[in-house]
This record gives sequence, structure tokens and C-alpha cells, in this order.
Amino acid sequence: MRANLHRTAATLASLSMLAAVAALGQQCPRCDAAERRVALEKLAVVGSVLYIGAHPDDENSALLAYLAKGRKLRAAYLSLTRGDGGQNLIGTEQGELLGVLRTEEMLQARRLDGAEQYFTRAVDFGFSKTPEETLRIWGCDAVLSDIVWVIRSFRPDVIITRFPANGDGGHGHHTASAILAAEAFTAAADSQRFPEQLRLVKTWQARRLLWNAWRRPGEERPQGGKPQLLVDLGAYDALLGEAFTEIAATSRTMHKSQGAAIPPRRGSAPNYFELVAGEPFVADLLDGVDVTWNRLPDGARVAAALKRALSAYSDEAPASAVPALLDTLAEMDRLAHDPWVMVKRAELLDVIRPCCGLWLEAVASTPTAVPGETVEITTVAINRSNMPLRLTRVELPFAAAPRSDQPSPAPAAGAGSEAVTLLAENIAQTRVVTLSLPRELPVSQPYWLEGSHGNGAYAIPKPELTGAPHSPVSIAATFVIRVRDQQLEYRVPVVQRWIDPVEGERTRELAIVPRVTVNLDAPVLLFPDRSAKLVHASVLAHAAQTQASVRLQPPPGWRTEPERFAVVLAKSGDTKVVTFTLTPPAEASSGELSVAVQTDREEPARSLVTIDHPHIPPQTLLPPSAMRLVRADVKIPARTIAYMMGSGDEIPAILRQLGCEVTLLSDEDLTDADLTRFDAIVTGVRAYNTRAVLAQAQERLLAYVERGGTLVVQYNTDRGLVCDRLGPFPLTVGRDRTTDETVPVELLLPSHPLLTTPNKITAADFANWVQERGLNYPSRWDPRYQALLSLADPGEKPVQGALLYARFGRGSYVYTGLAFFRQVPAGVPGAIRLFANLLARSEPRD
Repeated sequence: MRANLHRTAATLASLSMLAAVAALGQQCPRCDAAERRVALEKLAVVGSVLYIGAHPDDENSALLAYLAKGRKLRAAYLSLTRGDGGQNLIGTEQGELLGVLRTEEMLQARRLDGAEQYFTRAVDFGFSKTPEETLRIWGCDAVLSDIVWVIRSFRPDVIITRFPANGDGGHGHHTASAILAAEAFTAAADSQRFPEQLRLVKTWQARRLLWNAWRRPGEERPQGGKPQLLVDLGAYDALLGEAFTEIAATSRTMHKSQGAAIPPRRGSAPNYFELVAGEPFVADLLDGVDVTWNRLPDGARVAAALKRALSAYSDEAPASAVPALLDTLAEMDRLAHDPWVMVKRAELLDVIRPCCGLWLEAVASTPTAVPGETVEITTVAINRSNMPLRLTRVELPFAAAPRSDQPSPAPAAGAGSEAVTLLAENIAQTRVVTLSLPRELPVSQPYWLEGSHGNGAYAIPKPELTGAPHSPVSIAATFVIRVRDQQLEYRVPVVQRWIDPVEGERTRELAIVPRVTVNLDAPVLLFPDRSAKLVHASVLAHAAQTQASVRLQPPPGWRTEPERFAVVLAKSGDTKVVTFTLTPPAEASSGELSVAVQTDREEPARSLVTIDHPHIPPQTLLPPSAMRLVRADVKIPARTIAYMMGSGDEIPAILRQLGCEVTLLSDEDLTDADLTRFDAIVTGVRAYNTRAVLAQAQERLLAYVERGGTLVVQYNTDRGLVCDRLGPFPLTVGRDRTTDETVPVELLLPSHPLLTTPNKITAADFANWVQERGLNYPSRWDPRYQALLSLADPGEKPVQGALLYARFGRGSYVYTGLAFFRQVPAGVPGAIRLFANLLARSEPRD
């Protein structure tokens, strides 16, 4: 009995790690001849490599493609974070939402390079200058435990790190990833380390740990005393029609939020690898590793069956290999339990499916479904080959009896009591099923966002989810297909499908949502004085005949009127906006306002958030319905503000709350519009990296300043500037940054108007900042600029480029690397007060 229990637990753990593999096959069933052949040849290779880095886009995509598609190994990238602390070049998602976006971008990248994707619970809390800080904030043991879990579950033969452990990675997260990988390499094989995992997985010792060494500019190969192994990732694969570096370029285009696309390099691309721990290599990354079926007892029978399948396979008639593939499946099922058997069995099923041209789908009539309600699902099975396939059944949870669009078929011979349907060639078998969802069905939410979390690590609700890229599918259909005397099971997620007139066919997973969601009109509400404000709550029904009562729950000292609103919504999709009056306390105060909603019982309300970009499936999130309230004395010196968006931020919304009229400038506005009507013009973060029009519009902006205007330029990077002249006087963008958001800030010119008018700025205004003080400060500037602040991370020399001011003609020019794009939307009172001062209007203009 104990052996069976251990085998079941190990199976569950292995299945959780196979979720990414299964998702690739289910979400991308189309497969061309080259992909089919690669997948078929991959079945004969029983070896694996795990690549470890710190962030999305740290991976060596060419190496992953070489391993997965060239060497036909099982390859995976373990990113310790989801990139939630970075910036966003394509939208306004920040923090947790950005982490969800980058997770999906990573999965799209893996679909292109053929590898799998895993994560730890570590939060990307922003740039870190030391691994010591990183490990302290993450919690060393928690993240180490996750890496050990992935190693024990994935069971790599070789582990490769993206960064060295000696600190040359340039980022504390980078170095920490290498330090943790080295410790996990040993800990995964030690039964005394994280023994609680051993009820689900077994210890595992990888053969070797390598560092993917890099060459410095001008070097022919990496310097160092250790032996190095060379792999040419620029090698051309005739079957794929591309070099692995070209595949990498396509893969990296999926990192759109980071702007991480690279040119498709052609020609030799040598990569070097150094031994960090484990057995030395001689001539290959996997020296000493048997990557054939001989590594498993009786595996030779599987290898022989696969050889027959490869001989029978034809690109023009792939179904010819199916009989031998079924023999292979039978041989696998005779083997003793082993994680490799499970992995290869899943791969084999995913090969048989395209060889038969088998199309399976389960499509919901709506994008969302509500616990306690019904949803209609249409299942479709099409056999696009001459292989005799029979549909035994389609299993859906919570399903009533299906109805079929085809006449009821007679049971096939030998079907027993099952209603077996012969899948005639290229004829769709369609059935419509109504699901009655139980009231206790949990709503859809990324598992790492289900609970609250600290600055360093997310909470993992179930240990078997550790490492998984996303939550398990909410609802899936299981198609049972009979081929000869064997039954094949395919689990297909239920999706909604629609046609976008520009992007074409798109799909998204069916989301389970509450009966009612409540979206507030802003994430932060700012009260610059004692005046009351209106709070608009949009109540959205996801089921017909919905009656709900909504009330706000403000922090102590705040008052709402009325106490609650009752709403009646006739149809799913109906919305009603209810308006509360919120009165702040007289004194400075901040806190969270939450929302309670009552249908059959009162409970915390959830909001509905959709992350939708063309290169990823839309993501539905259901975070708590809440709003940050800030009561702070803020005077605003400007009323008409032009804002030139860069890579995207939410500062304009806060400026509007302060009573400003904010105009978002288009490219045409910058070249043609009358700028003199604005009290101030603000360029968003990285505008000079992302808005090409500034190359020709910059002189207009500086002329606007010279005539008496105020121009506030927020941070840019030194790479890819669209023009050299950022300010009226010489100024060079650098890379200095202050990552500790708690360090003291010295006011160098405390009586300067930017620090006194109209808001008096003191040390208290630098309290409670989030993630960082600032980044990419200028490294050199003309003496006509005045440096207003001095600050430094612990142990470093102070820097003074965070806030620069210059008079130019009759106007004011400000360049700042302070992270206002984080602080202002987060409702940090002091940052809002300081930002307001930067907008002060200069002398009257002509």
C-alpha cells in the first residue's frame, strides 16, 4: 500500500510538471511536417537539460532551440522571477499585472523555441545591486526550495546557469540565481534537504552544473582558467530551415513588453560552457549520459518500436507511422513506473494526434462562466486522415447528457455499452453539452496571486503547483479516441473562440468568475484637501436575473454615503454604475478602501481585469475590488498640462484628480499643435527611446521652454535615444540608480522653488516610496543645471543626478530620474507633492 501511495504521489508531482508540455500541445495543435518529424525523433531521446536565470528574457533562446529542436532533448528554462518589477513598453501593466503579461510572453516564446517554462515564487522587486540583498528579500530558503523542487521533478541530466556566481552578472538577481543554482545542484540529491518534498518526488543528482560563459567585447573566447566546451548555436538545421540563432530571434520577439527582440543572426555563433560542479565533460554537454531508451529497464523494446515508426513515417502520409506508434505506446505501458515513461507517453500522444490530423476542441459559448449557473460547451472531433479512428466518449465535468449535431451513430463493433462514433475522414463530429457548475467551484485566478504576498515571495497555495507557469486549467474536456484496440485520452482546455477583424482567430481559456464583479473607477483616489469626492463603482453581472447589494468599506476616519446600494441586473453583461460620496478625514491619512457585495451571502467583491495584447491569449484576473485612499495636502501650480506618453505610465490619471486638464500629445501634436497654451509639458518614461518623432520635435519643445514654458523630462535609457540633445544644455544619460527606496535624501538647495513652491518638500516626503528611488540618472551635465538632491544606496557614494533644473530663456527645464512613474500611481503623497512642484509655470509668456 505504501508503495502505491508513493507512486500515486510521484505521479501527481510529475503530472504537475508535465502541465507545460501538455499545454503546448493543446493550445497549438497545428503542426507542419518539420515539427512532426522533430517531435517523432524526439521520442527516441531520453535526456534533459535545465537552464536557470533570474528574469524573463535572461534565457539563451538559441541554446534552448538547439537543445529542444536540434538535440531533441527535453529542455526547460527556470526563471526565478516573472519580471513583475520591470517596465512595460507596450501598455500600462505594472507589478503583478506585468508579471502575468510576461509569464504569457515566456510561454509564447517557448512554443517557438520548443522548450518548457518554469518559475519560482520569487518576486522581481526591482533592480538589486548585490546578491546578499536579493537573497535577504527573497528569502533564500524559500526560493532554494523551489529550485530543488523543479530539479527533483524535472530531473535534468545537466543544469546550466545563465550567470556566474562571482558577481559579474551586473544585477543582484542574476548573481543570486547562479548562487542558488549551485546550492540546489547539491541539495536536490540530499534527502536531508527539504525532506517534506519527498512524499511527492524523489531526490535527484544531475550529472554536471555548467555556466554558459560569455565573451567580453574583443575576446575570441571567454577568459579563465577552467576548461571550456564550445557549441556553435549558429549551426543551420536543414530540416527546420533555420539556424538556432534565427529561431531564437523569432522566440524573443514574444518579449514585447521588454522590447527584447534581436536580429536573426546568421553564421557561426560560438557559445562556451564552463564546469561549475559535478563530473567533467570531455567533448559534449551530456558526456557520460545515456540519452537512449537503454537507460530504462526493458527500454530497448520501446526503442525498437520507435525505429519501426520512423521507418514507416512519411511527411506526405504521416498516418502511416501510427500503427508502429501504437505499438510503441503498448511497449511503454508495459514498462515499470518511471517519470521518463510518463514524459515520453505524453509526448507520444502529442505525436499521434497530428500524424492523424486529429482536431479536437471544446468551445464555450461565452468567455466566462459562473459557479451555480450553466454554460454551453461545443465539442468537435475531426479525423483528417484515412486512419480508422473512433470517438468513444467525451468527458466533461458537471455535464448533462449531450446533444449531437449528427444523427445518433450505431455502436461500432466491439464497443460494448459505449456509444462509439466512427470518425469519418474530414467529417466533424460535433456535440453540444450543458455544464451545471457547482456553487463551490473556485474562480479563475493565477495561483501565485490567490493570496497576499510580501515584497520578496509569492505564496504557493499547493506544493505541487511549485514551478508551474500558470494555474491548472479551470475546465477541460477529455476526448477518448479508440485506434485499433487501444484507447487514447486527450485533455483539451475549454476555450472561447472569436474572430478579431485584424488579428484573425483568437482564443482564450474559459474563465470562472463570480456572479457579480465590482470595478472601481481608479486604483488610487487622491484628496488634496478636505473636500469630499465621488466614488463610482461599476457593477457587472455575469449571470441573468442578478440582485446584489454593494457597500464600501473605508479605513477608520473616512465616511461614505449612502451605506449601500441595491442593484438588479436582468442579463449577463448588464452593468450599473453606483456612486458613493466619500469624505476624508481632516488630517493626513491613507489606507485601503475595499468593497463588499451580497448576492446570496455577503463576501469581499472581486474586480474584473483583462490583460489583452495580440501576441498572447487574453488573461482574466479577479483581484479584490479595492482602492487606495490618500489624504494629503497637495497644491498644484499648473492647470493645463500636455503629457507625451513614452513606454506607458498612469501619472496623467493622478494629475486629473488634482484638477488638471491633461492632454495626451500625439506625434502630430508635437510637430504641428500650438504648445504655448499649456502651462507645462511632461514627457513620460523612456519617451526619448520610444517616440521617434522627438528627433524632429525636440527643438520645438526647447523653443517652448525658451519662451516661458515648463518642460519636465522623465528618465530615459542611454541606449537607443532618438536624439542627442535632451535638454537646452549638454546632458549625458547614465546608469546610476538608487534601488533602496528607504535611503535618506539630502536636499542640496532646500530653498529652491522646486522644493518650496507651492508644496514645501521635506525629508518626510520621501517616506513610504515603493520599489526604488530612481534610475538612469544623468552621469554628466552642464554647470548651468542645478542638482537639487543627493542620495546613495548603502555603502555607495552619493549621486546628485536624480533631479536637475535649468532656466532656459524665460522658461524652466527639469530632468528627473526619480521613479515618479511608480510612486505617483501608487499614491505616495510626498512623490505627488514633489511632482506637482516640477510643473510650476514660469514667467508669463508672450
